[in-house]
Amino acid sequence: MIHAKELRYGNKVQTQDGEVITVQQVLAHSLIYDTQIKVSREATAVRGSLRTAYASQFVEVVKEANYHEVEPIFLTPRILEKCGFRNFVREDWIFSVGNSHIDFEFTADGLRLRTPVAGQTNLRYLHQLQNFLFFVTGYELEPEL
Repeated sequence: MIHAKELRYGNKVQTQDGEVITVQQVLAHSLIYDTQIKVSREATAVRGSLRTAYASQFVEVVKEANYHEVEPIFLTPRILEKCGFRNFVREDWIFSVGNSHIDFEFTADGLRLRTPVAGQTNLRYLHQLQNFLFFVTGYELEPEL
């Protein structure tokens, strides 16, 4: 289960069935991950007229999931590659934003920022990586999974 305060618009998570969904709205007890507008049009008869008139109906269809129904997506080398990371030497992974590069180390504990002073926090899930990159660089990571 993921807590609501960990999520924001655009985060990728998965349902218990393994379907990858994108958060569109964060609510108190659930999240919205898909909205569609269904348009129906039907002919109607207008009294006293030989012309056909049409009535349109717009219905918004919303897909919603409770927080206990969604799970985080674990970071793996395959996921990192789909996010645009490059791997040159074993655990070293590099992500580029414009002309800047961010170096990470990927271990069994998760993804850790490579700095002269070792980072204390490991990123284990895709939504954490998305949030980190957005807050640090302003870059919106949108992997196609």
